[in-house]
Amino acid sequence: MPITEIANKYLEVLHNGEEPDGGLSFKKALGQSRLDYSIESLSRVDALLDQIRTRLRPAYNEFISHQANVNFLYVLAFYIGKVVAIETHSRIEWYGYDEMIALIPSNRDFFPNCFGTSVTCILSGGTKKGGFFVPLAAVETRLYDDVPDKSVAFSAGAFM
Repeated sequence: MPITEIANKYLEVLHNGEEPDGGLSFKKALGQSRLDYSIESLSRVDALLDQIRTRLRPAYNEFISHQANVNFLYVLAFYIGKVVAIETHSRIEWYGYDEMIALIPSNRDFFPNCFGTSVTCILSGGTKKGGFFVPLAAVETRLYDDVPDKSVAFSAGAFM
């Protein structure tokens, strides 16, 4: 299944309050975050990630070893991309790492093959500049690093 179709399935799961195969960590918190595809909701994503970072202090390798946590991170990445696409009236296409490198070979020099680059997207045809975006990396930075100026909202804002 193409990554774009997978992204849409994850967003359906989020919208319908369901769970993907393997479960969905923080399902209740996602529901409480009022993820309504607005620009303002990106700040709520930041707040959710801040709460998880400060309360749980997740260790990277341990956290991503659980499918429910991986699903949570993917849901957020796909959600962030969709918010940007809606706001900019852009078309969004999702790519796995190898697909992205095939499209943009020079990205190999800037983006390592890791979980944070396992899903990437290209925004095109919208009212803003569009381009290549790695929302999962923004999610990871906010979740694992205590760097207040590195937010999901800020990263998405570069495309809006």
